[in-house]
Amino acid sequence: MKNYKNCILIIIFLLLPILAISGVMFINDFSLKIIAKELLFNSAILVFIVLTIHFINKKVLKNILSLILLIPFYSILFVKIFTLTSFFNFIDNAVLYTVFETNYNELTGFLNSYSKWYHVLIASTYIFTLILLIFKFNTNVKVKHTYYIEIIVLICIAISYRFYERSLSLLTFNTYFEYKTFSAEISKDISKSTSKYFTNVSNSDEEALYVVIIGESTTRNNMGIYGYYRDTNPNLNKVKSELHLFKNVISPHIQTILSLDKVLSMGDYDHPENNKLGTVIQLANQAGFETYWLSNQKPIGAYESLVSLYAKANKNKFYVSNIYEDANKYDEILLPKLKETINQEASKKMIFLHLEGSHISYHTKYPESFNFFTDEPQTQFATVETHQIINEYDNSVRYNDFIVSQIIKTVKNANKNSYVVYFSDHGEEVFKDYEYFGHHESIGSNAMFEIPFIVWTSDKYKEKSKINFDNQLERKYNLEDFIYSFSEISRIKFDQFQPTKSVFNTDFQFKKRIILKGVNYDERIKEK
Repeated sequence: MKNYKNCILIIIFLLLPILAISGVMFINDFSLKIIAKELLFNSAILVFIVLTIHFINKKVLKNILSLILLIPFYSILFVKIFTLTSFFNFIDNAVLYTVFETNYNELTGFLNSYSKWYHVLIASTYIFTLILLIFKFNTNVKVKHTYYIEIIVLICIAISYRFYERSLSLLTFNTYFEYKTFSAEISKDISKSTSKYFTNVSNSDEEALYVVIIGESTTRNNMGIYGYYRDTNPNLNKVKSELHLFKNVISPHIQTILSLDKVLSMGDYDHPENNKLGTVIQLANQAGFETYWLSNQKPIGAYESLVSLYAKANKNKFYVSNIYEDANKYDEILLPKLKETINQEASKKMIFLHLEGSHISYHTKYPESFNFFTDEPQTQFATVETHQIINEYDNSVRYNDFIVSQIIKTVKNANKNSYVVYFSDHGEEVFKDYEYFGHHESIGSNAMFEIPFIVWTSDKYKEKSKINFDNQLERKYNLEDFIYSFSEISRIKFDQFQPTKSVFNTDFQFKKRIILKGVNYDERIKEK
């Protein structure tokens, strides 16, 4: 009788995480059908593991098999609980792509931002108790052997029914294989200095200094120059009369790699496979520019990142992390390198700067001297933690303002035919419309797509420019077509240029801005 009581208690203990997942799914408004499927899948896996272990007679072998099967199973369950409570959804392909691109610093920053001490405590306590159960308890409950085959067959049917749809382990394996295949394929094309696809590429400039700043996780909603109530752009505001602020530009995605994969290439929502055809860097190379990639982001995580594959096409590359591997360096460390690059002999320079910007762990992205906002911010989600995170994010935006303004100042002082274009790879939700901070496609808020797009041009550039920026600032633009705008502002001509997709062109035509899984961004804005 005691064995049966122990068995019941153990079953309840083993089912707790499975029931917790179902409960969180219910709170997050998943349909009952999906909840039932998830419950069936996890329960079937558990029963299958328990029966498999039950077949083993030797105690030592049974314990080892229990550890091998149960620990990974419950670890995956706790990962699911974490993502459901933090991001209100399961891990998907887009998230896994980001994980594969993540380096150690980004991973620790992510965990510091989203994980709580009690997450670790609950998971570790459960796993520790599970290990004790494996080694200490022996229920000796008999199951009639005649039912084994029927039960196992039913379980296998249930597992196969859900395995390909919800299995995190298989999703991870398939996505990783897809990721590596994708990386290998595009590296054959985009890492080369030129593209076979581009034809009759030319640029008539005798001398040029063109700079493209790629920011990180900066939404225009928190920029004072775009109307935010806080003065997060004191430096850019001082030169506002020299700037062209495009007010309705969005990023194609809300993860760096997926977004820049389109921004830097010929790929778009309808034809993502066109990313292999050519990139802005290859276009600049073929137009006769000396190209430079100056980055404060790591070129590699566990493996070479996809963004670094694009950067390889540059004739000159500089990564801060290759020199200062053990330190978190602020974006200002790129400024001396920018000056050094400007002073090099090449007459036509195309410089790409990739910033850390306002990446997650906002408080690590600016020095203590920029800890400016400490008061209570305006938000509908009023908690001490919320106020702290908003302040830290706004401080990072204010520091980013300093960096961008210094870059413009440095280029301006060079007194050349030059421009500076600044945009962010994607935006960020910081307790604006959701009680959430960060960027995740399961939420996909407007703030995650709404980015700054700012242009500065020198007097010498204006002398030859035919672009009337002031007539274009309200245009609704998806940055997935950036290569056409880039070529126009850089005065690069090529056969594949499409004027209707350049935000600077008089023949520009608005096109539907489709985001996420078929969502019309502009229709969604109207609904709000």
